[in-house]
Amino acid sequence: MVHHRSRLQHGVDGHLIRGGTSKGFFASSAVLPEDLSSRDEFVLELFGSPDPLQVDGLGGSHTHTSKLMLVDAAGRDDADLRYRYAQVGIENAAVDWAGNCGNLASAVGVYGVLEGLVDATEPITTVRIYSENTDSLLEQDVPVVDGEPTPYGSCRIDGVPGSGARIPTRYLDPGGGMLGATLPTGNPTDELAVDGERYTVSIVDATNVTVFLRAADLGLDGTESPAALAEQDGLLELLERIRGAACTELGLVDDPANAAKDRPTMPFIAVVSPPKAYETTVGTAVASDDVDVVARMVSTGHPHHAYATTGAMCLAAATRIPGTVTGAVARGSNETVRIGHPKGTICIGVETGEDRSDGSVTIDAVSIDRTARLLMSGTAFARDPERV
Repeated sequence: MVHHRSRLQHGVDGHLIRGGTSKGFFASSAVLPEDLSSRDEFVLELFGSPDPLQVDGLGGSHTHTSKLMLVDAAGRDDADLRYRYAQVGIENAAVDWAGNCGNLASAVGVYGVLEGLVDATEPITTVRIYSENTDSLLEQDVPVVDGEPTPYGSCRIDGVPGSGARIPTRYLDPGGGMLGATLPTGNPTDELAVDGERYTVSIVDATNVTVFLRAADLGLDGTESPAALAEQDGLLELLERIRGAACTELGLVDDPANAAKDRPTMPFIAVVSPPKAYETTVGTAVASDDVDVVARMVSTGHPHHAYATTGAMCLAAATRIPGTVTGAVARGSNETVRIGHPKGTICIGVETGEDRSDGSVTIDAVSIDRTARLLMSGTAFARDPERV
C-alpha cells in the first residue's frame, strides 16, 4: 500500500502504540511547528479537540487515549532516547506538556527500536531514556525477536486483555523531578481550606505530582467504581477545587479556579484507603490480602478507569514517606507496593535510602513491569488550523 501524500492537509508520520493501559501517537518532535502557539493548535487539530468524542481526529475520547509522545535520539552521553509527553485535552482546547505518562513511557523503547534510533539486540535491547518532562532517566528492557519488539509473552496487566512481552522500566531518582523536591511544600501533610472546610492532604512529587486525601475524609469507602464517583453529586467538582487549592499552595496558579485551564493534568488528585476487599469493574474480585493500599485517581476531572502508571509510582513512593496520609493507611514495607485500583491491582517496586544529612527517607528508584504493542504505522492528517 502506498501512503497518501496530501496537498491539502499536513501529513504526520508516526505510530499508534499501546503502552500499559494507555495508547497514544508516537512521532518525532520534528513533525510539529516550532512556534509554541502554532504547535498546540496543530496538535488539537490532529487529535480532533475540543470535542467529547474527538471524532474528527486521532483522540479516543478518554484521557488515557488522548496522548502524544515525541521521541528522538537523546543527543546526550547518559541516554539513548529522549521523549516529550503531552496530554491532549478532549472537551477543552488545551495541550498540557507539564505532566508525564508512565504507561506510554513503557513504549518509548519500542518506538526507538521500530525507528532504528537504537540498535536492536536479541533477546533484550536495553535502552536508557531521558524524560524531558521530568528531567529524569529511565532504564528499560525491550524484548526483541527477529529485529523488532515482540508483542508476545506471558506478562498480564489489569486493564489490558490478554498478555504480552514483559517490559520492565526503572525510574532513577524520581523525587522532585517536576517541582524540585519529593515533598514540594516541605511538609508530609498540609491543610487546604476549601468551601469553608479544611482537608488534610499530602502533596508528593515522584515521577509525577499527586495530591493525596483520605477517602474517609470525603465520606467515601475508597472502593467506589469510576462511574460511582462520577455519579456522586458535586464530588468531582469538590476534588477539582481541592486540587486547585493545592496548585495555589504550590505556586502553579494565582487563583484556584484557573487550575482546570492552566494546569489541567499536573498534579493528579487521588483518594486512598487501607487494604480492603472489593469487586472490580471487570467482574473480578480483589481480596484485602492482595493489596497494600486502595486508591482511586482523578485526571483532568475524570475518574481514571484504572490507575495512571506515574500516579501509581508516586503513590508507592508516598507510602514509604513517614507522616504522609498514604503512609498512614498503607500496609507493610516490602520492596513492592501492591495498589488496588478499579480494574484490579498494579505492583510498583520502590528502592529507598536515607538522607545522611537529616535521616529522612529518600526515593532512589521506582520500577514497574508493563506491556506494549504496535497498533498502527502510517501517516496521520491534520488540516491547517488557520483555514479551519
